[in-house]
Amino acid sequence: MPIKAICTIAALIALCLAIPAFGAQITFSPRLTLSEEYTDNVNRTRENREEDFIFRISPGATLGIIGRRSGLSLSYDPSYSDYKNNTDLNQWSHTAGLNAYAQFTENTRGFLDNSFIYTEDPGLDTSASGRTGRDPYFNNTTTIGVTSQFGANDSWTLQYTHSEYREDTDLADDSTTYNPRFTLAYWFTSRWGFDTELSYTKAEFEITEDYHRTYGDGRLLYNYSRRTNWFLRYAHSMIDYVEDTEDYDIYYSSIGFDYTYDENTFLSMQVGPLIRNYEDRSEEYGATAFIEGLKTWPFRRGSVSLNLSNGLDYDEASTDNLGLNYYTQVGGSANYQFTQKLGWDLNASYRYNLYVDEEPERYDNNYTAGTGLNYRIVYWCNVRLNYSYFNRQSNDDYDFEDYYENRVYLGVSFFPRSPYYLKR
Repeated sequence: MPIKAICTIAALIALCLAIPAFGAQITFSPRLTLSEEYTDNVNRTRENREEDFIFRISPGATLGIIGRRSGLSLSYDPSYSDYKNNTDLNQWSHTAGLNAYAQFTENTRGFLDNSFIYTEDPGLDTSASGRTGRDPYFNNTTTIGVTSQFGANDSWTLQYTHSEYREDTDLADDSTTYNPRFTLAYWFTSRWGFDTELSYTKAEFEITEDYHRTYGDGRLLYNYSRRTNWFLRYAHSMIDYVEDTEDYDIYYSSIGFDYTYDENTFLSMQVGPLIRNYEDRSEEYGATAFIEGLKTWPFRRGSVSLNLSNGLDYDEASTDNLGLNYYTQVGGSANYQFTQKLGWDLNASYRYNLYVDEEPERYDNNYTAGTGLNYRIVYWCNVRLNYSYFNRQSNDDYDFEDYYENRVYLGVSFFPRSPYYLKR
């Protein structure tokens, strides 16, 4: 495990141990999961597909510390994976997380969040480009900041995020990103207001060229009704590469609206000209529309949800670091509680990514689906049976970029009904 990650975790643990001196309440929640998983494509390749059975033992625990004006939660979940057919892949994985806050004043709060993962399982990589193979990798992300609410709908947040991605292979594009960010929302009157975001990203890569990204985004808001806000928006990104790659700016001005009917219904739409400007030329994409929507239908024993979104994104802090991309994603989920002990869930999604900085342009079509059953045997024991499917169809000729995988999971988890109090 890299020395920086060790130092980060050690510092966070030291913070945990220091807080009890201030008379905090301390809780402890242990857990244990035993599971067996089948995969029909253990290395996620197009050709030479290979199946395997993976047994995992995963102990874990969460330590909670709550004071009068501050709190902290620290979790750690190691896991040992035993492969039936690929015994050379047997190894430990580690997942850790920390969430801490301090209430400085009635309306101002400081926060610290840290997530760490070290694993060989590509299915746990949530980056846009994903990953294949079974080389161990780690990702550590830390965010620290301050947020303040100074009006009914007025607030500001200042935060800094540091992320590191590393793989145990010379072919990986290891990366480190540094990202300060400021957001502000302020209403001049009951009808008129604005919100804005300013951010800066310094991205350093092992293979890809380093760059700096400066981003500004502002919206003039008009409160048309209790549920609808109209807005005029202008967003500007400046990409400055450290060496030879051509720098560019992205301009996007638009008009749109946000519609919130209730906590289960949200829709945001905007349309306007999108321009990518280089030093010697401009690429005009015409009237570009972006949309984000979510609708949930709750029932007495379950719910059904649908979501839709598209926009611009950057693939960084991942195994490939493919840069700027346009994405469209649609998905849905459902759950139903048959009895107090037996529940069922279902999910499916489709995501399209067009990576415009690749030569030639690369596009991926990602299809996912899954369904599962949960059964609570007793209050301290739960059984989960799950099936999941992933299919990536890419125009990249590399064997690892176009594949599909089926997984079947069976696991039993043990946990206490409520946390143990170490100190009240």
